[in-house]
Amino acid sequence: MSIKKLNLSLALFSGFFFQPCFAQQDNNIATISGSTNTAAIHHIIDHNTKTFWKISPKDLTSDQQLLLTLKNSGDVKTITINAIDLDMKGLEKLLDLYITYDPMNPGNPIPYKVSKQSDGYQLSFDPVYGAHIKLVLKGRKLTRSLQINEISIALDTKQNAATGIVDKSYLNPNLPIEERVKKLLAVMTPAQKIDLLREGWGIPGIPSLGIPSIMKVEAIHGFSYGSGATIFPHSIAMGATWNKKLIEQAAIAIADETKAANAFQAWSPVLDVAQDPRWGRCEETYGEDPVLVSQIGGAWIKGFQSRGLITTPKHFAAHGAPLGGRDSHDIGISEREMREIHLVPFRDIFKKYRYESLMMSYNDFLGVPVGKSKTLLNDILREEWGFDGFIVSDCGAISNMTSKKHYTALDKVEAASDALSVNIATNCGDTYNDPKVIEAVVNGQISPRDLDNTCATLLRVMFRNGLFEHNPSQKLDWKKVYPGWNSPEHQQLARQVARESIVLLENKNNILPLSKDIRDIAVIGPGADDLQPGDYSPELKPGQLKSVLQGIQKAVSQKTRVHYEKGCDFFSKEHSTIQKAVDLAKQSDIAILVLGDQSTSEAISGIQKTSGENHDIATLELQGDQQRLLEAVVATGKPVILILQSGRPYNISFASAHCASILVNWLPGQEGGPATADILFGDYNPAGRLPMTFPKHVGQLPLYYNFKTSGRRYEYSDMEFYPLYRFGYGLSYTTFKYANLIAAPQTNGNIDVSVEVSNTGRTAGDEVVQLYLSDIFASVKTRVMELKDFDRIHLAPGQTKQVRFTLTPYDLSLLNDKMDRVVESGDFKIMVGGASPTFEAKDQIKDHLGYQQDTQGLSTTVKYVQNFAANFQFKVLETVPSTGNTPFTVSVEVSNSGNLTDAGKLALFVDENKTDEKSFELDPQGKKIISFEIEQPTFKKLQFVGKYKTQTYTN
Repeated sequence: MSIKKLNLSLALFSGFFFQPCFAQQDNNIATISGSTNTAAIHHIIDHNTKTFWKISPKDLTSDQQLLLTLKNSGDVKTITINAIDLDMKGLEKLLDLYITYDPMNPGNPIPYKVSKQSDGYQLSFDPVYGAHIKLVLKGRKLTRSLQINEISIALDTKQNAATGIVDKSYLNPNLPIEERVKKLLAVMTPAQKIDLLREGWGIPGIPSLGIPSIMKVEAIHGFSYGSGATIFPHSIAMGATWNKKLIEQAAIAIADETKAANAFQAWSPVLDVAQDPRWGRCEETYGEDPVLVSQIGGAWIKGFQSRGLITTPKHFAAHGAPLGGRDSHDIGISEREMREIHLVPFRDIFKKYRYESLMMSYNDFLGVPVGKSKTLLNDILREEWGFDGFIVSDCGAISNMTSKKHYTALDKVEAASDALSVNIATNCGDTYNDPKVIEAVVNGQISPRDLDNTCATLLRVMFRNGLFEHNPSQKLDWKKVYPGWNSPEHQQLARQVARESIVLLENKNNILPLSKDIRDIAVIGPGADDLQPGDYSPELKPGQLKSVLQGIQKAVSQKTRVHYEKGCDFFSKEHSTIQKAVDLAKQSDIAILVLGDQSTSEAISGIQKTSGENHDIATLELQGDQQRLLEAVVATGKPVILILQSGRPYNISFASAHCASILVNWLPGQEGGPATADILFGDYNPAGRLPMTFPKHVGQLPLYYNFKTSGRRYEYSDMEFYPLYRFGYGLSYTTFKYANLIAAPQTNGNIDVSVEVSNTGRTAGDEVVQLYLSDIFASVKTRVMELKDFDRIHLAPGQTKQVRFTLTPYDLSLLNDKMDRVVESGDFKIMVGGASPTFEAKDQIKDHLGYQQDTQGLSTTVKYVQNFAANFQFKVLETVPSTGNTPFTVSVEVSNSGNLTDAGKLALFVDENKTDEKSFELDPQGKKIISFEIEQPTFKKLQFVGKYKTQTYTN
């Protein structure tokens, strides 16, 4: 083991990113930031001890922070600080040290010893793995100024020296993949195998064995590392477009920018179904419905993977329904709820697009942390669906199984063992790198078989994609703006996604679109000139974000005077200028308020975010003084247009009652300002639809549209049940009419649905045609309604188009009381319209379900006479007797002679004792071979037991 000394950049996180500077030399540095005196922070890394970063006594009355961000994670051993007028005791009192992989969870301070060296004071400690080093200079510990000239660190670096391997035949691309995997595992040491599974801005690989690296990026709405890539609207806005083709195009653009930066894997997209708007990560999702998430998320994956890259959808599974909206607090979701809602996007998209990687989630299922859930990660994901890729841990999720969070593992060794038992192959965190874990692997304390199986899942993907022969991955140059980034074409595409995502909720007296010749416009609010792009955004280039104020200023005529007043901050109440905003509104013809969330690049700090990862809120009221500002401006009597720039639904009941118009532009990406102006002034006709329900009050939560019928009443004693704005809702500047709805059952069980949609207004526009289904009577309780498909169409004035959908038996199916998937004959209500159907929240709720006018949609009922179900058969094909160390093996053919896809289990009993169980999913007429290994040396009888059938084999 050797020590490599590196000068590092400093980048501040967790509340203090300010104007990051890039390191001037290629020394594994990402960025450098500080919580104060940001103009001089670069001197810490300029290799010149005569220059410095200085902190005044005033600054030192409160905590100041630094974060050293490594380009490549590693085991940090020492930190050397060259500072003036600071002794060892003073340093120990002043400084708290944190080393972490997950900047959201820095953990506890690291104990260290201080020694005087020729180049400064050295902080030494047992090596700690991490990608971020946080230095907290504690307030009120020094009464004089502090001057830091240089900071450097030393890393423990593992040497993957040549091992004298003669057989490197695994490098032969002509060999079968399984043979290559087997040969490579045979020459790897246990230490190399666990080293393969570590993560450092991707998978570093093992050069001495020719194992390639895989560089990754977070890319849910653009390439998020470095600075200069296109920032698209956030995921919740993409969901609001209801436009699959457009999101596919956006994902292709993101993939092209990813390829330009020599990355191969995206830890994207988020396929969580968001069921609680208090949750801060709603902005990263496509909404509250599994079909909407499946189709928009599927379009993203289809587009991104079309460029030869791999995706890593997340967070598997049920991460979007946390208790109380608090991230990763388990709500106790049943298997039925999982299969009806939260597994749907992951399954549907895998079946269509075969993603090769997946990220598991922080939460638990049926009381078991996902990090050790055999049910989720093996039985369902691998055995039922046939997933043959590798699993990535969410950052820190494996170590969370210790007393850090879940209390299901005594230490990291047990946590690592649990994670490897379910084949988690990439550890975003510090568990697989822990010295005690490595020691346990080398000593055989952790199952070698589990380790081999886990490594194999990763190696298969590498071999399958030809990475051993042609690896596109290269380390990111954090200073570089790569070719094709933020091209004019991508800027225009980002603007179009933003346009199509904007939802018009209110337009009283058709106040919109506005004239470009209005005399005076007051633009007010914390978001008016501070566009919020959302989390997982790169460091912002100057002028990259175009605000709503800028968009309005550019859109109006020269006659129009545009006035601006911030009015208040997003969260703080200390700097409000509400009276100035009121005075400005009084002097203007119209007031445009831009209110909502603060959620932006992690490279900006000193702010209180209200949305994004780890930023959940208890209420859905506009934060800080924003509500007070809204009410004060409304009180002027001037027409008020509210633009809600947010990552979640809010309670905007007051605005609904008092504002002339309401637009939701979400977190609209870098072109959000011009796109919003396009809507305001009629250059684009809004057609976005709500991907999440807007409640009237936080007390109604959870409040999603596809609820199940109540056993008593729906309303509260003090409030009605109904939402403020329902799922799928959105207005247009034109009008539409639905006619000739036909739902025709076919002999194969499909229902062909067609409807005519006409533009009855004077303006061209898009209509989002939505298909909903209600199973009126069933053997189990079903949801009042479910979205089954949708299509966004464009219609010129007076134009009519016929829209067609096909409902398959699987679309009509349910899980019965035995958890079998079946289609039951009976009445199905089919509803097609421009929003989710309305209902009366009382008894016979399904009877009242539908549309009130043909301008909203149409309904019909189909009497469905067919029944569908799977019928599983088992047949023992062959047995292979045990020889030496090879156990007795038996292969069983499972077939489905029924007419519907379903999942099942096959249990093995050896002499009446259950020893194993395998899961499967089969389409009609499908077959699968399941193999069992019998460790027992002698036995008399094997029984293969399904839910309804048993097959016996006698030895």
